[in-house]
Amino acid sequence: MIAKVKSLCARHREVLMYLIFGFLTTVVGWSVYYVLLFGGRAIFDIPADETTSVRYLALYTAAQILQWVCAGLFAFFTNRAWVFTHADRSVSVWKQLVTFAGGRIITLGIDYVITFGLTLALGALIPAWTAAVLWGKTFNLCELISKLVASVAVIISNYVVSKLFVFKNKKEQ
Repeated sequence: MIAKVKSLCARHREVLMYLIFGFLTTVVGWSVYYVLLFGGRAIFDIPADETTSVRYLALYTAAQILQWVCAGLFAFFTNRAWVFTHADRSVSVWKQLVTFAGGRIITLGIDYVITFGLTLALGALIPAWTAAVLWGKTFNLCELISKLVASVAVIISNYVVSKLFVFKNKKEQ
């Protein structure tokens, strides 16, 4: 039984490592995003149910971009070192980083659209979720659910881009 599990893990090592580091990348990104979003809401006195004002859109955009930069850098270096270990090492780090960033820009757009669109849609369908109270704090549950859905789409998309374009094996070029 243990031998079978080890064999299965060895065969799917890359995907398992990608999922582990994808999860950690998500933690990094979400931490930055929610610190900026919650902190910005508090600093600029933006209520949890306010999701269409210029103030909110500016804060939301800044949080999305900064989380993208932090998570992207973390993901690039961990993927290069521990996930895609069979990638052609003769390719320059800078070329990989530029290709990686290009793919991540596309998935930033996916994240932005899904999170924003689904937050608005859920808020319209279930208005009470825009001002949910948890641990004495008011927050927008629609944003949290939307970010979770967007993260799944982004993790899958990023794996495909990384595997096919950024960290290609030497024989695949």
